[in-house]
Amino acid sequence: MTAVALSPAVPRRGVVPQLALGEARRLVLHPVMLLATAFFVAGSTSSFFQGITVVQAYEMVTASISFFPGIPAVLAAHMVVTRDRRAGSLDLLSAVPARREEQVWALALAALVPAALCLVLNTALFTVLLAGDYFAEVPTVWHVVQGPLTVLGACLLGTMVGVWAPTLLAPVVTMVALVVVHMAIAEQGAAALFGTAMFWVDWGPFDGSVWVGLHPGSAAWHQLYLVGLCGMALAAAVVRVAERKGTAVALGLVSVGVALVGGLAQLP
Repeated sequence: MTAVALSPAVPRRGVVPQLALGEARRLVLHPVMLLATAFFVAGSTSSFFQGITVVQAYEMVTASISFFPGIPAVLAAHMVVTRDRRAGSLDLLSAVPARREEQVWALALAALVPAALCLVLNTALFTVLLAGDYFAEVPTVWHVVQGPLTVLGACLLGTMVGVWAPTLLAPVVTMVALVVVHMAIAEQGAAALFGTAMFWVDWGPFDGSVWVGLHPGSAAWHQLYLVGLCGMALAAAVVRVAERKGTAVALGLVSVGVALVGGLAQLP
């Protein structure tokens, strides 16, 4: 159960930020998230000993973190949002007004924490690679923030799936679907821009040691597209549990608009 106790009357002002502190701690320290983050750190560290090509260096910054801890973050967020159900404590919370809605908003706020931590890790990795002159072309700030932004989206997606489908099979299917969709559109030209983990580097016919260039498209607008997807996932989660759905519907409509604008503007 959540440590913050709520009155059976109107929820107190600021209760969502208070809840978010606990949810952020649970999310960041969840074993799945810890293992996935450790995998990213270990994999990145080992690459320096094995040798890094110019293409690999770029992809380490732009997309590696989208897979670890990005994809497992879906499972971690799902398990956090469904912990009360799995613990059999939903009946104890049913008398508390808007308890589920507050938890969803709190988890959305808490999702910013692992995303921020991933931004710190990705920025540190970028700095080391830049100092070591591993880049043939230096990634822009938009490329650096892409991975952490997908981690934010993964946490929100896991929350949404947990609200609508609390069974443990649901996040597994979702993670597999994310990988399958990525693989299906990764080499399909402009269609790849409508994925989440965009690999910007064009390998060409080489092994990664020769710099060919970047795939066409706008990295800045792609991040706006990802922001729209994040908002859509949050709106879909909130609308499931909100007593008054107007805010969630408005958020969903705005997010769809943002995703459409970003999605179209990113195209070459």
